[in-house]
Amino acid sequence: MFKLGEYYEEEATRVANYLRDAGFKVDVKGLVTAQSEFVAFLQGKASELRERNRILERHEKFISAMKAVLEKASNDEELMDLYLAELDPDWRTKRERMNEKDLEEADEKTRDELFESLAYSIVALDFAKDLYNLNDIKPGEPIGDLLDDPVINIHLKSQEADPEDPLLNERLEVDLEKMYVVSIDESSSALFRDIDEDFQENYYQEYQLITALGLVVEDLLECPEKGKMDIEDFAERCILDVGSRFTMSVDASLVAEEIARSLEKRGMLKIKGNTIKWKA
Repeated sequence: MFKLGEYYEEEATRVANYLRDAGFKVDVKGLVTAQSEFVAFLQGKASELRERNRILERHEKFISAMKAVLEKASNDEELMDLYLAELDPDWRTKRERMNEKDLEEADEKTRDELFESLAYSIVALDFAKDLYNLNDIKPGEPIGDLLDDPVINIHLKSQEADPEDPLLNERLEVDLEKMYVVSIDESSSALFRDIDEDFQENYYQEYQLITALGLVVEDLLECPEKGKMDIEDFAERCILDVGSRFTMSVDASLVAEEIARSLEKRGMLKIKGNTIKWKA
């Protein structure tokens, strides 16, 4: 099988349906993947970090916004909503516009502004969650002097971290999630011309990969060798150059055996040891 890519479940289903509609033999398998990242940050009282010039204007705004809304919220979710609204009164409207249809209809400047707003909200929420956890914040309760000099985290780039700094903290973050691998039978790649145009446009890279393999398989099927040949000769047939000014070079020689076995399942040839015999 030829691995096309890894996707979340909904997108994997969409990709598989496009290909099945074109006649492809498709396999979809779920697997657990993991991504890890080292995060470095300074943790200390705001006053300490101000003395080091580590607190930026945006951090001051984040602290002020939390102080302004803490007593108004009745639960954690409402607290974060009020917090974001304090930072940007239009954040809900912008969030609602972050859908595929609105983004397609928006001009480039508007899209950039929406993505910039989303990125700012993510940074603000990360800061707020640290502030919440480090200072035993409870929504709706009197704030008192709780946030006058709170403990905060200031994230650093890895090259900025000083191992000797007593305020330095490092954390390994590991995120596990389920992804779905979409694969196609090698021999069915010759059907690449039958794939829906929407797929060709929306999944251009995948379509290129299918086309590359499909051209090799198509050439093998259109000009099969008469009689017998060894696997080495078959592998040479899996190297292809097409086009004149705009060319595509495909080297599938290292996976020649997999291609041959896929064609064998379709009854196009027979493999015996190191020998391949094309069927009439």
